[in-house]
Amino acid sequence: MERRIPVGFFRSGWVIALGLILTLGGASCQRTSPKVSGVAERNPPTPLPALPAPTLPSTPLSLQPALQAQWGFRDYPLQMAWSPRRPWLALASSHRVYVYHIPSMRLLAFFTPEARVLELAFAADGERLIGRLETGTLKAWGIPSRREEWSDAGMIGTGLMASPDPAILAVGHADGWVRLLETATGREIRRVLGARPLGFSPDGERLFTCPSPAPPGPEDPPCPSPSGLLEVEVATGRVREILPAEVPPVWTPEGERILGGRDGVIRRRDPRGAEAILWRNLSARIRELQLSGDGRWLLIRHADFLDLVERGSGRIRWSEPGGPAAFSPDGAALAWAKGSPPTLVLRDLRSGRARWAAGPEPWIRRVHELAFSANGRWLAVRGEGQVDPAFPELIGPFVQIREAATGAERYRFLPRLLPVWGLGFTPDGAALGLLEGALVRFRPLGDGPADPPIPLRSGEGLSLAFSPEGDRLAVGLAEGPIRLYRRAPDGNWSLEGTLIGHRGPVRAVTFSPDGRRLASASWDWTTRIWDPDRRVEHARIGHAAEVWDVAFSPDGQLLASVGGDGALLLGWETADGVSSQVLGRYPFRLYAVAFSPDGRYLAVGAEDGTVRLWDALAGSERRVLQAGTKAVRALAFSPDGRWLAAGGEEGEVILWAMPEGILRARWGREGDPLRALAFSPDGARLALGHRSGIVQLWRLR
Repeated sequence: MERRIPVGFFRSGWVIALGLILTLGGASCQRTSPKVSGVAERNPPTPLPALPAPTLPSTPLSLQPALQAQWGFRDYPLQMAWSPRRPWLALASSHRVYVYHIPSMRLLAFFTPEARVLELAFAADGERLIGRLETGTLKAWGIPSRREEWSDAGMIGTGLMASPDPAILAVGHADGWVRLLETATGREIRRVLGARPLGFSPDGERLFTCPSPAPPGPEDPPCPSPSGLLEVEVATGRVREILPAEVPPVWTPEGERILGGRDGVIRRRDPRGAEAILWRNLSARIRELQLSGDGRWLLIRHADFLDLVERGSGRIRWSEPGGPAAFSPDGAALAWAKGSPPTLVLRDLRSGRARWAAGPEPWIRRVHELAFSANGRWLAVRGEGQVDPAFPELIGPFVQIREAATGAERYRFLPRLLPVWGLGFTPDGAALGLLEGALVRFRPLGDGPADPPIPLRSGEGLSLAFSPEGDRLAVGLAEGPIRLYRRAPDGNWSLEGTLIGHRGPVRAVTFSPDGRRLASASWDWTTRIWDPDRRVEHARIGHAAEVWDVAFSPDGQLLASVGGDGALLLGWETADGVSSQVLGRYPFRLYAVAFSPDGRYLAVGAEDGTVRLWDALAGSERRVLQAGTKAVRALAFSPDGRWLAAGGEEGEVILWAMPEGILRARWGREGDPLRALAFSPDGARLALGHRSGIVQLWRLR
C-alpha cells in the first residue's frame, strides 16, 4: 500500500541508507542584540518570526551566556520540469537539483550547482536536464549517468527552450542574440536575432524569439515588446517574419498556425497563408495560448480569464475567471486554478463536466504553474503558501504532486531548514563555516564580505575542518571521499584534491596542529592519517565498529579516536608507521573526543549521557560529568582551557569549569538535538549547530 503525502523530504544516497535526516528548507535569519556587524548574504534570507527562546537554567549559575545571533537556511523548491518521455520530475532549489521517479519517489539523480537555478528544462530526449544559474552559467546534467556533462559560464540572460529535435537547444542572451547550441556538448551552432526564445514549431524548423531581453512581469504576456515577435529559420538563422503579437503562435496537427495579435484578435493561418478570425475581444490583452494534444481545443488566457474555444468552429465552450492552466497530454482534460485561496479544477472536455475540484486550501496563497507528467497520470502544482504551520507569517514556494484521475495529493515538497552536520570557526575568527548537506556556507562575523559557498558537486558532507593557517578546508563525505579545498586571496575556494580510501561515511576530519597531517574517522571501522600535500594515506588505526570522532593532541604526537565499539584508542607514529592502544573501553557507544589545549586532559562524549574526563598523561579516567540522560554528540574545550562544552540529543549545551569539572551553565533548545559546537579562537563565543538547521552564536560572559 502506497503512503500518502510524504511531506517535503529530499533524500539522497548514503543519507537515506544511514537514516540521516536531511530536509529541504529555506533561508531565514533571526538576530538579537548585540548584533554581528557586516553579515552579508549572496541571497538575502527571508525573515523568520521569532523562534522559541532557548531554555535557560532555573538556578543561577556563574556564567550567563547571551544569544548574539541566530539563523538558519531554507532550501526552497524554486523550479520544476517534467521529462517529456518518462515519469521523472526535476526540482531545482537554492543550490540543489533533484530528479525523482514519480510515484515511487526514488531519487534518480542529485546535483549541487554553485548558485541558484533560475531556469530548468529537459531536452527532447527526456534524459538530459538543462539549467541556467543566477550567475549566468548554463549547465547540462545527464540523468542516467548522474553527471554534469558540460558547463558554459557566458550565458547571461533569460529564456531556455528545448527544440523538438533532441540535438538542439535555444538559449537567450542579454546581448540580443539567441544561441542555438548542441544539446550534447553545449557547442554553439549559430546565433539568431532575438534576446529570448519563446517556442519552436512542432517540426523544430522555426523558432520564435522576443527582441526584448527583459523577462516579463507576472501579469505580462511572454513578450511585451512593441516590435512584436520574430519568426526565425533554425537552419539558416534568417528572419522570415515579424509577427505583431506578444505570445508565440501554436500549431495544429494539420500545419495551421493560430496567431494572437496585440489587437485582441486571434487569427488562424493555413499553410498557404490565408487567414481567418477565430476569436475577438478588442479590450483583451492575450497572455497565453495553448492547444490541446488532439488539436481540438484552444485555451486563451487574457487578464484573469480563461476562454476555452472549439478550434474548428471558433465557438466559446466556456469562459470564467482563472489562472494558470494545462491540458492533459491526450487533450481530454483541462486543469486550472481559480479563486483566492485557489481551487484546482480538472474538467473533462468530452462531457464538459468537472472530474474533480480540490480546495480551496487556506494555506495556499497562489498557484504559479501547472504541469502534467508525460503519461498524464500526475499533475504537478507549483505555487506559494504558508509553508510552515508553526509560522503562518512565513510565505514560501511549494510543489505538490496530485493524482490526475482523482485530484488527491500524493506528495508535497516544502521549504525546510537544512540540518547542520558540521561547523567551525576560521582560525582568524573572521567567519564561521557551516556544512549543510551538499553545501559549505560561510557566515562572516566581522565587517568583511562572505566567501562564496562551496557546492560539493556530488554527495552529502558530514564533517569539516579548517587547516591551522585557514587556507585549506577538508570536508568528509557520506560516500567516503574527503575533499580538500584551497582558498584564494579573493575569498574563492577551489577543489585542490580528493582523498580516496574510506569505504563508509566520514564522520570526522581534523588537521594536525602543524597542518602536515589530516586525520579522519569513518564508519568503515577505521581512523586514517593522510598526507594532505601528497594526498596519500600515511597510516590507519582499526576499530571493532564504526568510528565517530578523532582528535590530535596539541603537540600533534597523539591521536585519539572513539567509536561504536565503546573503545577509546590512542595512537602515535612510529618508524614503522603507527601504533595504538586501547586507553579505555565502555559497554556503550562513544561519539565525541577532544584534548584540552595543554594536552593534559582528554574528554569523551558517551551514549549514556556522560562525559568521561581522562588524564591523558597518566592514562586514567579522572571524572565522570553528567550531561544528561541521552547521548553526548559534540565536545569542545575553550582555547584557554577554562571551559569544556558538551551537547547532544537533548538539545542542551553544558559548560563546566576546568579542571574541577564544576557545572557553570546549562541551556539549549529542548528536543532539538545538537550536532556540532565550536569555540571562537578568542574563546568569547560559542557556536551551536542543531539538527533542525538552527545555528546559534552565543557570547560567554
